[in-house]
Amino acid sequence: MSYGLFFLAIAPAAAIIWYIYHKDKYEREPLRYLLMAFLIGVFSVLPASMASGKMEEWLEGTVGTSVETLVYAFLVIALSEEFIKFLFLRFFMFRKDVFNEPFDGVVYGVMIGMGFAAFENLFYVFDGGITTALVRMFSAVPAHAVLGVMMGYYVGKSKFDIPNRTKWTLKAFFFPFLAHGLYDFLLFQEEYPILGIVAIVGLLLTGWHLKTLMKEQQEASPFKYGKESRGGNEID
Repeated sequence: MSYGLFFLAIAPAAAIIWYIYHKDKYEREPLRYLLMAFLIGVFSVLPASMASGKMEEWLEGTVGTSVETLVYAFLVIALSEEFIKFLFLRFFMFRKDVFNEPFDGVVYGVMIGMGFAAFENLFYVFDGGITTALVRMFSAVPAHAVLGVMMGYYVGKSKFDIPNRTKWTLKAFFFPFLAHGLYDFLLFQEEYPILGIVAIVGLLLTGWHLKTLMKEQQEASPFKYGKESRGGNEID
């Protein structure tokens, strides 16, 4: 094992985790729950890979290069990965009583995304080397972070805006799925290389916009004015 490659593989996820952790400024999450969410993300690589493999078999033979790329990006990759991450965030971390402010959706969404990205990145980096590590450091790993923020933002909305919970829950899955599929399609298609640049620029702009949404969630914290936590037990 190359320790240099190992460091390069996990460094971008670690940097993003550090950044998000310090953005949770009014009531930071217990470290054991952050670790739990990260490990859930690591574990989610397995069912996502199995689902994408089955989907790929089912869709084998789709006609047309562009159609194949579109189907692969949206149904094989984006659907399997975002659906698994969504299930764990919405139906597991969502039920924890430490999920007690809107920004917690962002925190746990990113932790799950970074667990997924870090574990996935190890395989790509050990296979492709330093060049792959550097490329993914500024593309795939930040993309998972952006998708985690996006999903977590809407899950946070659904937690506390109960009358509109269904609307926010649907958006929590649909928007990351759509963004992931479009991003991958623009990168995977080979007919128009400039679209790869469009994908990266779109990722940067989306990340910049999400900073505004993160600020909104921070300001919506019930702990902003010194309110006390309700504790750390699970909801039955």
